[in-house]
Amino acid sequence: MKSHAGRLEAVAAEARAAEARGDEAAVNDAWRRYRIISDTARDPDELLAEGIALSAFALELAGAAAREE
Repeated sequence: MKSHAGRLEAVAAEARAAEARGDEAAVNDAWRRYRIISDTARDPDELLAEGIALSAFALELAGAAAREE
């Protein structure tokens, strides 16, 4: 099994190769996987707090959009 850093390097290389051949879907997929791999090293409480903050912001945006209608 590859190390955390090795997995990040491999996915980053995939993203750069996809970008070089103009495959935007593959670029997006590779960078999404890169972010997921990066997040596995983060503190779970930090990830939870970030998720809660994003959810609260989404609710605010949805409320503002509903008021504009």
